[in-house]
Amino acid sequence: MAAKPLKLKRESAKTVVRSGRYKSIASVLIDHDLTHLDRPFTYGIPIDLEPLLTVGSRVSVPFNSSEVEGIVTVIQEGDETPNKPILKVISLSSFRPESLRFAEEIAKRYATTLVKVLRYIPEIKTGIKENNLENSHSEFGLRKRPADRRFVPLSQFSLEKLNSKLSEIDGDVILVLPTEREAARMYDSISKGFPERTVKGYGRTKTSKSIPERAIIIGTRGAIYWQVSRLEYIAVFNDSSEHLWSDRNPFWNVRDVALIRSRLFNIDLDFISGFCSPELARLIEMRYLRVVKNMRMGLRRRRQVRSLPDTYHQTIREGLKRGIVLVQVAQKDYSSLVTCKICRSRPLCDCGFPLKMTKSEFFSCGVCGRDFSNLRCKECGSRERVFINRGAKRVEEELGKAFPFVPIYLSTKEKPVEEFPDSGIVIATPGMQPHGRSFASLVLLDGELQLNRPSLRAEERALDLWFSLLAQCDESAPIFVSLPSNHRVVQALVLGDENRLARIVLKERREVKLPPWYRIIRIHGQDLSLLQEKILTEFNDLEVSRPLASQELLIRVPVDKSQEVIDSLFSLAKYRLATKREPLSIEIDPSDL
Repeated sequence: MAAKPLKLKRESAKTVVRSGRYKSIASVLIDHDLTHLDRPFTYGIPIDLEPLLTVGSRVSVPFNSSEVEGIVTVIQEGDETPNKPILKVISLSSFRPESLRFAEEIAKRYATTLVKVLRYIPEIKTGIKENNLENSHSEFGLRKRPADRRFVPLSQFSLEKLNSKLSEIDGDVILVLPTEREAARMYDSISKGFPERTVKGYGRTKTSKSIPERAIIIGTRGAIYWQVSRLEYIAVFNDSSEHLWSDRNPFWNVRDVALIRSRLFNIDLDFISGFCSPELARLIEMRYLRVVKNMRMGLRRRRQVRSLPDTYHQTIREGLKRGIVLVQVAQKDYSSLVTCKICRSRPLCDCGFPLKMTKSEFFSCGVCGRDFSNLRCKECGSRERVFINRGAKRVEEELGKAFPFVPIYLSTKEKPVEEFPDSGIVIATPGMQPHGRSFASLVLLDGELQLNRPSLRAEERALDLWFSLLAQCDESAPIFVSLPSNHRVVQALVLGDENRLARIVLKERREVKLPPWYRIIRIHGQDLSLLQEKILTEFNDLEVSRPLASQELLIRVPVDKSQEVIDSLFSLAKYRLATKREPLSIEIDPSDL
């Protein structure tokens, strides 16, 4: 094999950018991950770049002996101080001025850097040659009248009113839904009436160069950041959903971001859901939000609700006479909680991990993957078992025996039932029920399990799901709930008074110092014992707890005094990074505890 000829590698010397005095200067926010350098730097604007440059432009600048990108935040007249120049303009107008102001408020609210927030905002697709500065920026304060902020109970009537509202709005609209499945369904519905205005904001969709006038953007949580020229109305569906919380730093949620955007720019805002979350109930009590009453509520009589100790078979029989029956269960499995009927011990694998029942007389281990059949109790040898909870597959088996000639459909995340069947029973896990028609009766199983999960938001999410399902049922549809008849949820379903239940939940949260009255701040990091002492010494009216064997602190502080604490913690986080100490991760109002 012939040897390859040697080639000399040409070395290129680093370009030296000299400072100078310029007629105009710009503050440029460098696009980097250095939290302690979360501030703009001043650069001179060369004469040939002045016509191209505007607030929100993406530019290339020298920084620490390298060339990096940044965002122009301020343009002003120069002074005698020498500055390094902006090297080139990459994008004419990536961010509108109001988007920068909006991002600053979000960064302050969640103790994070402005750069991290800007990364959530899709940039405007404008090149240097497309000199359309006249239309690139919108005006602050589109309307002079006060913004209308409302909580709208989810119903068929509220969805009809939404369509009529969209036809009246002259500006742009953003509709935010929890999942892509729900967003796609809403897009299909809205695009029938407004085909030229409707824009997808979910999945892998990115903002295009040309958004139509009076655009209706329908998307998941990222759509709340979209830049539009004349945003006039925002609607957020099911604000309690865990899908509306970001799982990455800075852990923001759509509800708070929408409220900030509405406040800054006087934008109408609706929260549409089955049940009012405690955060919204607090704003209603403060009269910051108003409740829209369903005009058809007065015509509706009390619902026919059955509960324990009755069985749900009668509810299903009545529903089958008139249409489709929906049975909502908590999970898809056969049963994850099974005990021995004699000694109440749980079935265990040889590796020691609890077994899960996958189908009748079959068990599986989630750790080592072994399967078992016809299992005997290791303690007493019995084969008899008690089901603490029943999954969709187990309920399907039971209903198949009770209603042998009725078609039964199982709708789960892995295999959803998209089209509404003509007849029969639909067994669905949360959010997987078909849409398009009304159900003739509704069965809500696993009530105790869904309401009493060890989670801060278990109850509000279960209630939001159940009251949303009621919106898909006929007004005279019989309901079954697997809860005692004196349970407050059953009484709210009978009376159709979910707002009263929301007020009760809100009052309970206040008494135990939980959100929305108190802000929860979760801190991850090292050397937290000293930090805990400093926090308690510097601030009053807050509580600090530290879970055992964990590297985190939980701070509870009243909402009206929380911003001072958040600002101090963020300053501390920047100081630790600047001094090359272990970083702190700060999470404001986590989605769960």
